[in-house]
Amino acid sequence: MKTRAIFFILALLFLVVSSPGLSFAVTSPKPQPTVTLTSEPVGKAGVPMEKKPEYLLPFPGILPDHPLYFLKQIRDGILDRLIVDPLRKAEFHVLQADKRLAMGKLLVEQGKGALGETTISKGEKYLERAARGLLAFKSTGRPVPASLIDLLTRSTQKHVEILIQLIAKTTGAEQAGIQGSLEFVQKLQGEVEKLM
Repeated sequence: MKTRAIFFILALLFLVVSSPGLSFAVTSPKPQPTVTLTSEPVGKAGVPMEKKPEYLLPFPGILPDHPLYFLKQIRDGILDRLIVDPLRKAEFHVLQADKRLAMGKLLVEQGKGALGETTISKGEKYLERAARGLLAFKSTGRPVPASLIDLLTRSTQKHVEILIQLIAKTTGAEQAGIQGSLEFVQKLQGEVEKLM
């Protein structure tokens, strides 16, 4: 009986890990194409300025209120431990932070503000781990790729933008918690600037 339970759990874990809607590949960031605007804004001598495409949050997958969410946590914990390259680990941490922000945003919009706030605050710790990991990498004398600095910079900017929106949608303890996350990310932006 016990072996059947273990087999069932392993089969579920395999399905969660191999499901295209719930899994992901940790890859190095690809340079984002730039879009040239023909109207606004215009730089010096009337030359149109370039604007980067909007930073989009990844699809969050199942939310923390789902009964099988623990399997996703197990999978993410295993992946976190398996990644040894500090640059790939930073990419993974940014991805996890972005996913948790997207989860928290959905939860707040569903009226589950307390769970949303907790999910967001856990996600911001991933951003901190990414920044600290890259600072440690830089302290060894090796350069941090500009694409990774750009990814982290744009991610923190998106976090600030979303958190400001969520503060307006919440009240009480949830609002105070999200405000704390916002202040945390704003301080973290100073750490990210040290990478440049």
